[in-house]
Amino acid sequence: MSELVSLVVQSRTATGTRASKRVRAKGLIPGVIYGHKEAVINVSLPAKELDTAIRVKHARTLEITLDGKKETVLIRELQWDYLGKEMVHIDLFRVGKDEKVKVTVPVELKGVPKISGGAVLDQPMHALHIECLAVAIPEAIKVDISAMALGAPIHVRDLKLPDGVTVLENPDLVVVHLKVPGAEPEAVEAAVAEPEVLTAKKPKDGDEE
Repeated sequence: MSELVSLVVQSRTATGTRASKRVRAKGLIPGVIYGHKEAVINVSLPAKELDTAIRVKHARTLEITLDGKKETVLIRELQWDYLGKEMVHIDLFRVGKDEKVKVTVPVELKGVPKISGGAVLDQPMHALHIECLAVAIPEAIKVDISAMALGAPIHVRDLKLPDGVTVLENPDLVVVHLKVPGAEPEAVEAAVAEPEVLTAKKPKDGDEE
């Protein structure tokens, strides 16, 4: 399960490209908080602490403190620079600790098949759409493939999921299997349409960041 990280954030009034550059020059990341039919708030978050939360702790949910008030928020969207190295903006959506959300998580394979019969590993699904509590989002869905054999693919229905996690994909879809090079690929049903992570519309934050 990804960690619930606590951060102290500051409100900000100036928006737009120039204002955002000034915020980042101070070691902060501009962001916006919205959702639950409450006021949209423009904020700035400490860049180093946020970077640690994202890259090291793999946080998907934050507990933020703004003007002494604590709120739980889901990281809805992260924007990066053109090199993909530095965060430039973050969108945060208000959630309750007992509220379920729909998110996408990666599939992580563990182990190596003991007998492959000359086949190679093929993984049609590298991510899954799940529903779970906002404060209990797993870092990944882990799949043990050490006992997998040729002709015995692992389907969505075969996955061992953390408590409280529901996969939204078709249970008959193949997650990973062994494939003989040159053979006809196993027919796989089309995936269900990608669900919306959250239904609320992203508010405008001045000019483009």
